[in-house]
Amino acid sequence: MQPVQLLQQLLRIDTTNPPGAEAPAAELLRGFLDDAGADTLMHTSDAGRPSLIARVPGPPDVPALVLVSHTDVVAVERDSWTQDPFGGDLEGGFLWGRGALDMKAIAVMHAAALAAIASADAVPKREVILMSFADEEAGGREGAEAVLRDIPERAGFGDGRPAPEALGEGAFGLSGILDRPLMPVVVAEKAVLWLDLIATGDPGHGALPPETQAIANLARALTKVAGHAAPRVHPVMKQQFEILAANSSGVQAATFRALASGVGSQVGRVLKKPLRRRGTIAALLSDTITPTQIEGGYKHNVVPGEAKASLDCRLLPDTDIAKLVAKMSRDLRKLGVTVQEVSRHGGPVSSHTPLFDAIAHASRSMQESPVVVPSLTSGMTDLRFFRARGATAYGWVPLVLDQQALATIHGHDERIEAAAFERAVEVMTQVVRAVSL
Repeated sequence: MQPVQLLQQLLRIDTTNPPGAEAPAAELLRGFLDDAGADTLMHTSDAGRPSLIARVPGPPDVPALVLVSHTDVVAVERDSWTQDPFGGDLEGGFLWGRGALDMKAIAVMHAAALAAIASADAVPKREVILMSFADEEAGGREGAEAVLRDIPERAGFGDGRPAPEALGEGAFGLSGILDRPLMPVVVAEKAVLWLDLIATGDPGHGALPPETQAIANLARALTKVAGHAAPRVHPVMKQQFEILAANSSGVQAATFRALASGVGSQVGRVLKKPLRRRGTIAALLSDTITPTQIEGGYKHNVVPGEAKASLDCRLLPDTDIAKLVAKMSRDLRKLGVTVQEVSRHGGPVSSHTPLFDAIAHASRSMQESPVVVPSLTSGMTDLRFFRARGATAYGWVPLVLDQQALATIHGHDERIEAAAFERAVEVMTQVVRAVSL
């Protein structure tokens, strides 16, 4: 089966999470890899969610290479699509469907690369593992987290062997920033901290409002903490700006040089409003705190004694989380608001290895000749579970997208250009072969 046909079949399987229903998708990929000669197995979480693991064995004294994807997708609003979101149609040179970019196409790229290793005449110089997880779009508890908890050895950990290297999602090539496209290689994610703010006050009648009110206290607290923190340039972004400056000219180059210099934070403050309009770059130059849920009250004329808000905090990798939470707790206590930590996820910045060099070399050979830059991502991916266990992990997809295409990820009319997808399969296979054979 050719990669385009495999992707079409995968797109036709509705794995919307919740509930996920990933089993048919995982079995489809398993059948493809069984035919190629890979060893495959399924891990089923306690909730019955299947994740596929496939491998080509290699020496255990070198880091395994783990190709990380997921089979679940986010929901669709069918009435807003011009094509069937689960039709897998090839129309106008594009493959249409939810997951075309996030991330069923990447799962097929990984499967094609592993199949090439399995069918190669040479003996691999390292173990190559494909892991296509369930439940990534809902946090990964029933997928990557469960697999690495239950059978970490299947992901290249344990038994005294060196920690694996992982390759997954996190960045696409981007056009429209420089004369040439950019190809980010993500070496770390912003840490994710979820907090609840609990505000208290005096209950009472809406006609006789108490002096201290929970909802009013909560509103003041949200006004105080929500938004972007003061811009600052993380070392990874400093390196990125240095490369961007070397590949641009005029005012643009001067701006990138300033951001990469010791006065980068000052420049960031000057550019604070323009940067916020460029949402992606703004999010990579500061910690962000975003209210996502508010609960409080139950009747128009009743003043509640308690109200709650949920915060999604995305923090640069070097942010001291304990210090941030302690300061927020002190500041909001004066407003009658307490801070409760719900969860946190994060991991270290991955070091530079020969895998990074192979990615950079293959990226530069692409048709678009992109500029390769190390980067952070503000999103949360399953790679965080690998980094937290000591693995080197890179987010990289050999596709160049414009802003319109990027907007279809988790949006309407998600699609991938068929010819670009076929080229990406070749580039992914080139990288996996280069570091494994």
